[in-house]
Amino acid sequence: MIRWAQVLFLALFVLPATSALAAKPLPKPKPTLSAGADPQAAITRFVNGEDRLGSNVAAYAPANHPTAVRPASDALASLYVVGKLADDGGPIGDGLIWRVYQDFPDETGQLPLVHKGRGGDLETRLPEGRYIVHAAYGRAAMSRVVELRGPASSETFVLNAGGLQLNAVLEDDDATRAADAEFEIYVPENGDHRLVGTVKPGAIARLPAGSYHVISKYGDVNAVRSADVVVEAGKLTRVSLRHQAGNVRLKLVRRTGGEAIADTQWTVYSDDGQPIFKRVGAHANLTLAAGRYAVVAKHRDAEFRQHFTVESGEDEEVVVLAQQFALHR
Repeated sequence: MIRWAQVLFLALFVLPATSALAAKPLPKPKPTLSAGADPQAAITRFVNGEDRLGSNVAAYAPANHPTAVRPASDALASLYVVGKLADDGGPIGDGLIWRVYQDFPDETGQLPLVHKGRGGDLETRLPEGRYIVHAAYGRAAMSRVVELRGPASSETFVLNAGGLQLNAVLEDDDATRAADAEFEIYVPENGDHRLVGTVKPGAIARLPAGSYHVISKYGDVNAVRSADVVVEAGKLTRVSLRHQAGNVRLKLVRRTGGEAIADTQWTVYSDDGQPIFKRVGAHANLTLAAGRYAVVAKHRDAEFRQHFTVESGEDEEVVVLAQQFALHR
């Protein structure tokens, strides 16, 4: 009788308590970065948002290392960091963006930002501990784990970067065509090209040292040139891409010297018959590569065609007469 009472007692009290414990969710472990072979590259990818928890991120500390979750010390220490473009170059005086992070992610998988500065070098005071310092100079960037101990610590970041300044000029004219040109900069990647960014003529693109493919667009139609360039660490590379192009203004009139007809549909064809430009309006202003073209101006139910030639460096007005060469449907 006593034994059955003991069994009943366990069934009523012990088993419900065990079930309640099993239903309670276990606390989530604090996130850390996993181990790998290239710590500095992985930290840079992580800071730039290219890697997050769950991916194969190379680590600066083993997973679940006790230092990855300990708070920083209350003692303050000075941190001084300076950036250089090349090993044998001087300090970068301006254009750097510095970010200092805690050395472990928070619950969201982000590295908490504890300090940010821009300009040249950076000097700040932080609690002693381990931090990730990230330096960005345009498209060039690198990160490093810094142990902040004692009264002061100093670090030098060699970014292995340079500058690329691009200009667009016309044949027999070295003047920069800043208003009409734009450059796309690509980097070779897996047998293809990945777009790095776009810049205007005269602007300096800050890039990691290496090879790049540049496409120059003069106007927004078909005046295009390309080149392969090399950026060297610590140097400014200047490249001018020479175009053969001219500006054209189109208008449809009922008589010579007349006003342009509104609501005209414009279509410009290249010499091989391909349509390369379309617009609706009384006028059409465009930049074209030097060569021969045809234009069709449509107004209401009538179409009017005319051929014209673009010469490099010339501005030309092409006037289409509505009484001539009508192509009625």
